[in-house]
Amino acid sequence: MRSGPPLILDGAMGTELERRGFDARLPLWSAWALIEAPDLVKQIHADYTRAGAQVLTAATFRTTRYTLAKENLASWADELTALAIRLAREGAQDVNLGAEISVAGSLAPLEDCYHPEWTPSSDVLSKEHAHTAGMLAAAGADLILVETQNSAREALIAAKAALETKLPVWVSLMPRRSDELFNGDPLVTTTKAIRELGAEAILINCCPPDLAAAAFRTLREAMPEARLGVYPNSASHEGRPWEFAGTFAPSTFARWAVELAGEADIIGCCCGTTPEHVAALVRDLRDAELLP
Repeated sequence: MRSGPPLILDGAMGTELERRGFDARLPLWSAWALIEAPDLVKQIHADYTRAGAQVLTAATFRTTRYTLAKENLASWADELTALAIRLAREGAQDVNLGAEISVAGSLAPLEDCYHPEWTPSSDVLSKEHAHTAGMLAAAGADLILVETQNSAREALIAAKAALETKLPVWVSLMPRRSDELFNGDPLVTTTKAIRELGAEAILINCCPPDLAAAAFRTLREAMPEARLGVYPNSASHEGRPWEFAGTFAPSTFARWAVELAGEADIIGCCCGTTPEHVAALVRDLRDAELLP
């Protein structure tokens, strides 16, 4: 179990870009904004900082050379990764709240999060994740967030690559059920293997809040001493997990999060959420005397 207040993550970047009118189209998703609207990316980071986020996740979800190659932009990988880290820092600095803000470099699945069957070979995963982790470290990330991992195989390979940089590493898994990853791999077994590698924290992300809570509690029961976190998307349980219709309003999300705040070391939100969700979370946690 944690001691002290939970650490507050930020919320969505890709869907927030779209909410503000930017076409975050596939395959580059939020990486297009680094090329076409960097000031908007920085503004979103500033808004999350103002809302109370203590960790900003840089827009590196799709700055891998593997994905950029699909648009003949592989040579831009280092530049865009460095820009993403810089924009997160500048966004935090523009708000100038005097708080210490960490910047996490996102290291995502090479292919679609909701299609684990598209995952490349282990050789490709090892090569590409090592390259991406190296870029994140060189760009000055404070930590690497290996996130939205839908299979044990890729999660372990990506975690190993991130740990090679010697930066702190968090690994976030995406479940389909309370005890399974999205591809059906066992959640607890996978988590224990990742912890044995040396990851500092294990999180659950990008699934509906009720599923996120159930998967989180599966991990907490199995590993009461572990550093654990959760950041769900805004999809409803009845809908498909990638339909972010904003079912959970900021106030509803905040009430959900407060119920987990006594158990979670790290709390934030994922696709479909906004700075208003983070602000509501921080406000309700303070009202409940769970944050200073």
